[in-house]
Amino acid sequence: MQTANSQIGHERVAQFDGFFVGFWGTWVLHLGSELGFFRALQEAALPVWELAERLGFEQDYVGVWCRAANAYEILDQDAEGRYSLASGVAEALEAGGPWAGALVQVSNRVCETLEAVFRGTAPPESRFSLHQQMAQVVRSSYQDLLLHQLPRIPEVQSVLTAGGRLLEFGCGCGHGLEILRRVHPLVEPTGLEADYECAREAERSTRAVIVVGTAEDCRYESRFDVALFHRSLSYCESPEQALGRAVAALKPGGFLVVTLPDDFPTTEADLRTDRGRARMGERLFYGMFLAPDPRYNPTRGQVAEWLKGLAVEEVGQLGPEHVRNFTLVYRRCAS
Repeated sequence: MQTANSQIGHERVAQFDGFFVGFWGTWVLHLGSELGFFRALQEAALPVWELAERLGFEQDYVGVWCRAANAYEILDQDAEGRYSLASGVAEALEAGGPWAGALVQVSNRVCETLEAVFRGTAPPESRFSLHQQMAQVVRSSYQDLLLHQLPRIPEVQSVLTAGGRLLEFGCGCGHGLEILRRVHPLVEPTGLEADYECAREAERSTRAVIVVGTAEDCRYESRFDVALFHRSLSYCESPEQALGRAVAALKPGGFLVVTLPDDFPTTEADLRTDRGRARMGERLFYGMFLAPDPRYNPTRGQVAEWLKGLAVEEVGQLGPEHVRNFTLVYRRCAS
């Protein structure tokens, strides 16, 4: 019995070691982005002393970071001791790099109020705080949608390029509308946001029309060429009603675009995969810090079911390109 227990203990220690490896890897990524190491090494391969001199940092600390990043196979080192980004790292940083910084920053905030949160004495932080803390991640997610996913649907792309009208439900602080205007400068954006503080910031940063209200209470009729839910359907009191109002806001032939995180694990086996564990960790984390906690985690199947009774036809489903988003595209029927 002692031998069996010892073996299990060793296996658990190895499991914990894996957790710690991921934790420190997150910090290596965060430091590389935050302190400008990645940016400098994208421009040229550099030895430690020159990297430290360029950025004005202590050589010893820069050296430790370079060796750590090399151990994580984020950096390569040549025969002359110069470091450079490993193959594919630049592309991966563009797509997923912001997550490291967001996780570090929000984790620090969680630790400040951890006990109070679990005792129920700490009020949940605002939706505005959520969007500001996760701004870089949110922008990365929108870039994936606008630069990689939607171009695969030519009909939607042509509407945006030509300057169609777009309504975003749950636009937050306007990070997505900012990127939309850069990518499609002719588009006419309108945002709908339930949180007044977020709506005010979105109006300030985008100069777009921002309406304070919920998707369920939207009263637009046959006005827009594109209606967008970008990971915001989870926060609706009634997702089915919200989708109905979005379809009503579209002109005949207009497009409904719904972006969802990948489906939440529904079985114990799914939960024990790396992705399942990550999703459960996110839920715990968001429940501690971010407010409001998502009311639902709608799946692609549920969205399709809710839309069955509406006058729409499916145009396409876009799987993840760089960020773990699924995007569903429907067209409002002309009749």
